[in-house]
Amino acid sequence: VVEAVTRARPGRVVISTSGQIVDQPGSPLQAPADSPIMTLINGVTGSGVPTAVVAPRLYLENLLLPVVLAPTREEGVLRYPLPTSFPVSWSSHLDVAEVVARLLTDASPTTGTVGVGHLPGLTGPDLAAAFSNHLGREVHFEGITPEAFGELITPLFGPAAAPVVELYRALNAQDGNTIAEDGSAQELLGLRPRPIEQWLEDLAVS
Repeated sequence: VVEAVTRARPGRVVISTSGQIVDQPGSPLQAPADSPIMTLINGVTGSGVPTAVVAPRLYLENLLLPVVLAPTREEGVLRYPLPTSFPVSWSSHLDVAEVVARLLTDASPTTGTVGVGHLPGLTGPDLAAAFSNHLGREVHFEGITPEAFGELITPLFGPAAAPVVELYRALNAQDGNTIAEDGSAQELLGLRPRPIEQWLEDLAVS
């Protein structure tokens, strides 16, 4: 990809991290310098082509996994492998798409890293409250261990469940997973992520 960009020299390039953290140097969550995502970002940026990096955190679509959504609908319990008070800059693929489209078409392109997600970060109870309002039934949040989550998703993911468990172990060792306000899409582009209830409505979750 870096070679293609260097040769073709497009007007601009937008890279999505897909949730990998690339804008918190010194954090245990920061992607290593030799990781594929950092190799891509550094290579494309080094080509001299104007480049923006879209950096979401956790995707709301994770909550649509059958092992998460079914208990939410049927039992009124939103189970997820994070502490109850853990703030996250949640975003949806729809939010990311809007930011990418703006970055690709803006007459005065923004470069550098653009964080995507809710500010302030949303906690488990915040998510549960949105589901409650949307579904019309009481929903409460229950934080579970990464290992318990791994048991739930292994039938779906197979061996790919292991790195997911490791990710949530790493997250549980932190105080939160939020973007920086001064580098956010809200601040740089004037784009705010959808409210959770609007996202649920847009996806016709029932």
